[in-house]
Amino acid sequence: MGKTRRGDTEANAASAKVIPLRSASSRDDLPTAYLEQVARRVRANLADLVATADGYDLDLAPGFRLAAKLLNEPSTRSHAVQAAEASALQLTNATGGCWGLVNYDGTVLGLIVEIDGRLVLAPTSWSRREALAAGGALLLAPLASPGARASAAPRRDADPPLDMEVAERLDYVMQHPRSVDFTTVADLRVRAQSLTKQYDLAASTSLLPAAGECTGQVTFLRRHAPDGRVRHDLQLVEAQLGTLMGQLVWDASQRRDHATAVGYYDQAIAAADQAGDPIAEAYACLRKSYVALYGEQDPRTGLQLAQQAAALAGDGTSHALPGLALLHVGEGHAMLGERKECEAALGAAEAHLEAMQAADPAHGLFSSDRLGRVRGSCYLTLGDGAKAGPILESTARRLQGRHKSKAIILGNLALAHIGQRDLDHAVAVLHRAIDLLEISRGGGGLNVAFAAVRELRPWRHEPFAQDLNERLLALMA
Repeated sequence: MGKTRRGDTEANAASAKVIPLRSASSRDDLPTAYLEQVARRVRANLADLVATADGYDLDLAPGFRLAAKLLNEPSTRSHAVQAAEASALQLTNATGGCWGLVNYDGTVLGLIVEIDGRLVLAPTSWSRREALAAGGALLLAPLASPGARASAAPRRDADPPLDMEVAERLDYVMQHPRSVDFTTVADLRVRAQSLTKQYDLAASTSLLPAAGECTGQVTFLRRHAPDGRVRHDLQLVEAQLGTLMGQLVWDASQRRDHATAVGYYDQAIAAADQAGDPIAEAYACLRKSYVALYGEQDPRTGLQLAQQAAALAGDGTSHALPGLALLHVGEGHAMLGERKECEAALGAAEAHLEAMQAADPAHGLFSSDRLGRVRGSCYLTLGDGAKAGPILESTARRLQGRHKSKAIILGNLALAHIGQRDLDHAVAVLHRAIDLLEISRGGGGLNVAFAAVRELRPWRHEPFAQDLNERLLALMA
């Protein structure tokens, strides 16, 4: 969205019908329940929204960041509520079929745009298409119903034109594949990176068509490219996309379609091997181990694959990837009931984390949050919920902006609370997990949430258990 449209949006903020997020009952063009859902999501996930915005370098207004900071600071509940009230966030009609998110003085903090049935928060300077190209920016909530979607959809004629130069170049190369060059490969690499970046924010079903198309294009061009650097670079992109496709297919199937996922991981492993990239090969192998560990419930095979990934990445080039692989070596041992070996692997992973540098080629894959998530899961698997609970709780508190990962952590935390017969905390945590699952539709988080609800069967006639069950059923529908 250009400067002119941004100016129009800000000018309209004062005159448009303004709906406070605390009460959406006065809005006529959308169902009240839908706007209330949006309002609740914005308030509850303000800190997550800002953290995700930082990942995309979105230019959010200082007032918006300040409200998130106040809400995230240790304080009494009344202080947090006062901070939210003081921010006085409101929704207002904006140009281009968007809504504006404004503060008390009418300053537009961001635009809320409907993209493929989901709400997205983007800077005021962005168009709907720019928000989509950046990875969906900040997903807030799914649309409440087909009727709501119809009334909420922005006007398509307000979208700016596509980047015709890139589209025409790719179209020409697909018709003349031996003409593929570094420029085309760079375009495809940018597309692959954008799709990969969206994985933990968007529903996998929404990403599969674009990722599948891009994978097909790269595979086709790699087969026809002349030997040399261009083919090598296409193999690297193919390895990245093969790994992503394995993730997407498995996640979209709620971790049931093991064969297709493994097929894509094998494609990625072969491409990475041909390109001579042990890091990409190790990561695809590690992702393959997840299918064995969590899907096929085969801890010995999963353990072997995770050990293989650690060995592939163990040439000293990276500390992040062998550290991540050792985490899942520990998880394999935990599933086998081998606590001593599990703790040894977790300790070795932590040592890699401490040695990791910012220049690590796999830096973004491993973090203290990931360590906490898997360590907590290991102790939960070993039957030590008392030790798992605090680890998972502190990890969930730190983790911002990774909806699929956080839903898994919260689901495991709920299981730990249930094991300790702390039902009030278990129910509260499960509702938070379902909030995130409504956004991301992550297969792993869904499975853990269902497992937690199954553990509540002794209380299935209680209203709190029935509410949780209804929310999960509605989510699946």
